Amino acid sequence: MKFIIPILVGGVIGYITNWLAIKMLFRPYYEKKFLGIHVPFTPGLIPKEKSRIAKSVGNTIGVYLLSPEVVTQAISSNKINNQIRSWIICNINRLKESDMTIKDFIMDFDNENYSKSLEILEKKITDFIYLQLKGESFKNGTMNLIEDRISHKPIEHFYEPMEKKVEKFMSNLSKSDEIRVEVKNTIDKKIYELSQDDRTLEEVIPSDVVNSINEYIDKNSEYIANSLRDLFESPSINMKIRESINKFVSQNVSRAITIFINSEMISNKIFDSIEKYIYNPENNKNIILIIKSLIDKLLESEISNIVLSISSNIDDENRWEISDVILERILNKENQGKVFSIVEEKIKFSESDIKEGIIDLISDNIDGILNSETLYNNIKSIIHDSLKKFVEKPISYMLESVEETTVEKIINFSKVIFEKFIKNKLPDIIESFNISKVVEDEINKFDVAFAEEIILEIASKELKAITWLGALLGGIMGILSPILQLI
Repeated sequence: MKFIIPILVGGVIGYITNWLAIKMLFRPYYEKKFLGIHVPFTPGLIPKEKSRIAKSVGNTIGVYLLSPEVVTQAISSNKINNQIRSWIICNINRLKESDMTIKDFIMDFDNENYSKSLEILEKKITDFIYLQLKGESFKNGTMNLIEDRISHKPIEHFYEPMEKKVEKFMSNLSKSDEIRVEVKNTIDKKIYELSQDDRTLEEVIPSDVVNSINEYIDKNSEYIANSLRDLFESPSINMKIRESINKFVSQNVSRAITIFINSEMISNKIFDSIEKYIYNPENNKNIILIIKSLIDKLLESEISNIVLSISSNIDDENRWEISDVILERILNKENQGKVFSIVEEKIKFSESDIKEGIIDLISDNIDGILNSETLYNNIKSIIHDSLKKFVEKPISYMLESVEETTVEKIINFSKVIFEKFIKNKLPDIIESFNISKVVEDEINKFDVAFAEEIILEIASKELKAITWLGALLGGIMGILSPILQLI
């Protein structure tokens, strides 16, 4: 008993003191007073030093455990890179097999703001393009390009396309019923206007023209007389002259005469006399004189009478035929070629002026075009339609042509972006978080009872071992006392 009792007493004391010491780490939670006097060791060590402990733990975690360098190094590991690679490949393969459109894909992230986000994106792209087009650099670059192209291109490049387009236009025009009707109406209108004109031909035709005609007749009298003889030999003309003479004789010769000489014989005699007269070279001057007299007589005629006489013999069908002839003459390729040859010569002669005029015209109008609301609305319309078509396309349609090399490029690009982010941005982000302060604030928010529960749950086995270690040490100290007394 002399040795057992000291051992038991020492063990109990050691156990109780260690147990009490552990409890005093947390308890009491708040300061205790007796008769207004502070009770020592209250509150417990951890509640009393909570702020200092929180700051110390925060600094330890922020500076040593979760420092920017440690976090950056941990995220930059090969494991993370492999996870990024697997994630990209998995998602690309999944999207290749999906019928989801880009619109559906975006709406999965933000369904409520999809329309508004698309409108904002559309406006941003439109504004960006419009501002770029309005900029001086774009305008100057455009004008330099235009001047360079116009200055170095032969003038043929300008009128050749024009010639083809006009040729096509003229071809279509020749087949148009509207232009045919218009020409015919113009002819009718002109005939009507001339039928109301009381002037003589002499008043209308310039005297220079009349004098030129007379001079031509004098100089070519023999040729004109021979041409008249050739005309007289024509069977159709010959027949018409005979018919005219017969008609004249029948209407003007007395019946008493025709009893003895029939009208046909008289007509033949008259025709033979005219024929002899015409074919007699000595009568060339008389023939020319007759032609001039006829011209003078014609010049004295009123335009209205001439037109009425002619138009009375031209029916509606004849006028349509005249319209067709006019159109054919105007629109045939031969005449078009002549017109374009004249135009071509004029263009070549004025090449420098034409090019300078084109450049000046564009320069004068480019500011108005680039700053116009119409241009902005056109850009907006194009962007709107393009975005609408883009978001309606299936993601699989866009990814079906993606090959393994492209996927590898995407992975490498993502790694580069991720590494640059980790290297350049992540340390600043971690520092801006101020992990030490966050941990300190969170610990200070902990209830002491909750902190005690956490610590005891984590280290309950170790704390029990410390308590029993106290009992063991107390027992050892208890056995030493009787041993020392025996000595």
